[in-house]
Amino acid sequence: MSTQTSDEKLDETKMTAKNILHLVIICMGVALYALNSLITSTLLPSAVDDLGGVEFINWSALLYTTAAMIASLATGTAKSKIGGRAILTIAGVVFAIGSLLVSLAPSMELFLLSRIVQGAGGGLILASCYTVISDLFPRGLWPTVFAMESVVWGVASIGGPLAGGIFAETIGWRGGFYVVTACAVLVVILVRTTFPRHEITSKTTHSSGKTSLPLLRLGLLASSVLIVAMANRLPDYAILLLILGLMIFGLFLYRDKKAETTLLPRHGLSLFHTSGTGLAIVFLTMLSAVSFMVYGPYILQKTHGFSPLSAGFMVAVESLSWSLAAMLCAKLPQNTHWRLYLIPVGVFIALLGVYGIAISLYGGPLWLLSIAIFLAGAGFGIFWADLSSVIIETGNKEEQDRRSGAIPTLQMCGAAFGPAIAGIPAAIIGFGEDADLATIEQTAYWVHAIFIPVLAIATILALNMVHLKRREIETTLLASTPELI
Repeated sequence: MSTQTSDEKLDETKMTAKNILHLVIICMGVALYALNSLITSTLLPSAVDDLGGVEFINWSALLYTTAAMIASLATGTAKSKIGGRAILTIAGVVFAIGSLLVSLAPSMELFLLSRIVQGAGGGLILASCYTVISDLFPRGLWPTVFAMESVVWGVASIGGPLAGGIFAETIGWRGGFYVVTACAVLVVILVRTTFPRHEITSKTTHSSGKTSLPLLRLGLLASSVLIVAMANRLPDYAILLLILGLMIFGLFLYRDKKAETTLLPRHGLSLFHTSGTGLAIVFLTMLSAVSFMVYGPYILQKTHGFSPLSAGFMVAVESLSWSLAAMLCAKLPQNTHWRLYLIPVGVFIALLGVYGIAISLYGGPLWLLSIAIFLAGAGFGIFWADLSSVIIETGNKEEQDRRSGAIPTLQMCGAAFGPAIAGIPAAIIGFGEDADLATIEQTAYWVHAIFIPVLAIATILALNMVHLKRREIETTLLASTPELI
């Protein structure tokens, strides 16, 4: 009996040919989302030169990310109704249509509308590639699958900006999106021909009738981002719209906390709980992480004479430093009392990096800008793994999966709000088609400097989270110590 059990466990950790094929397809789906997000950062300056509308340069990222965020939150419910094979097929088709529309767009307005379609498909693909893992792989292979997806993210974060620069210099920005379209079609074909047709269990089917999309909460979340984004177009009302957008985001958090089935953990972003504070840090740091990706390549090309490929390399430096710092920190001793302090240290290093980018993006020197970009990425690499671990392990075990899922959700929230908020000082300054060098200089500074207070708050919260976590550890130790008689 024990020999049979051990054989079964061994089989669960052994990759079959079908497992390998499914793993390749899932990694292709993850790469499709990750590469597209980063390729666009270096293709966008060329698209703006062709279509005009430089004042909308931040809208490409915020509309794409907002659509992806809403679609990803709806994926679990959709999968429970129609199955993983069907939802991945729909996702790939929507993404391919959106990518094709982007490549054919005759104006910036249609380009942005197409990015919404593309983002919706991308969000469905990304979330589906995680939700189908339990259907396609035995439990023993899950760590391998997740590890491979992490590798894909790392490669895409470095290769994406470089690929975008190569496309811009060779086949043009439209050709780059044609390539993305072809990759999406290939993923759809592979899903249709290799994924099992009947992966919906009776349990899923039974529960699907009780599961409904939280349309009101999703609507509040999308509205909060778009209202903040409208401040870019109405700079005279920027502060009012920013406050209104954040209030609606607060209403989303409140409604979610009161809902029977929540999207976030019950404590939400509560600063009185360790996991809630951690999730608040995720949101605030991601809020500050995308400004260089949005504005950096354009300003580097216009003021420093960078080629698209050179600008893509500068974006890749940030991703590379994130990966290097993460690998180095992973080698440090685990379960030590000082490891928690990597979180506030990392956030503060990211703050220094963002400040360095703000003061050197326009006027240089380039060596200082390179160091600042490296520090901004390295800061995230230092704190991200430990922050994620603290969030997941702290709190009720019943909500552990929800805390895990809240991390990418709030990543997307921050990545959507970030470009919207960065566009406010750009709009007030007058950044646009006919902007002179003085205007570009102010824009280069303020689209980054606006996030310095945000990262300062995140640093303080990180210190407080360390205090909360250490207090929890001490309480647990005291409770487990036997009383002396």
